[in-house]
Amino acid sequence: MTPSVFVFDLFGVVISFDDSIVYRRIAKYCDDPDRAMPALEDLVSCPKLITGQLTLFEIHRGLVENHGLSLTPNEFDELWREPYSESMVGMGIVLEALRTKYKLLLLSNVDAYYWTTVRARHPELKHFNSILLSCELSLAKPDRRIFAHAAATAGVSPADCFFVDDKLRNIEAARSCGFSAHLFNGVPGLRAALRRVGVKRL
Repeated sequence: MTPSVFVFDLFGVVISFDDSIVYRRIAKYCDDPDRAMPALEDLVSCPKLITGQLTLFEIHRGLVENHGLSLTPNEFDELWREPYSESMVGMGIVLEALRTKYKLLLLSNVDAYYWTTVRARHPELKHFNSILLSCELSLAKPDRRIFAHAAATAGVSPADCFFVDDKLRNIEAARSCGFSAHLFNGVPGLRAALRRVGVKRL
């Protein structure tokens, strides 16, 4: 049976990204950029940040104390919001085709600060019926509760949902909740997966 709802991850699926750009930007304002770089790894996906439990000001303060960051809080905020993502080639066409017959949800682990940049730069977001953000829900993938919330938001059972993400742990969590799912490795593979579940004319 073809799913009635398609749930998409944001980073690495709808848009491409390189978070190392952020770390290099920050590191050059630290006392020792080479020492700072390992400490910055995965900062943009810090669980407390993407669920709204940690503010950008607190991150700034920690970097000042531990690495001699020379930026003011406002300068750090501006640097954090500078783009490090681009539209995923071909995804806008896929989303536009799907939205004519199916309900689309965006389910993203993202902090509230960089989200403002994404929202302003990516018109493909208009294709989604609902946008669910970790920073607003205080939940992040792969927490099973966020998948239950996505299905409830769509008004369907998990079995009616098809989830697309580029991280295996999130795919496994979604499947454990009853979703069908596809591990994204490019638009051609996604098109093939969609055809296998009955989506036509992509």
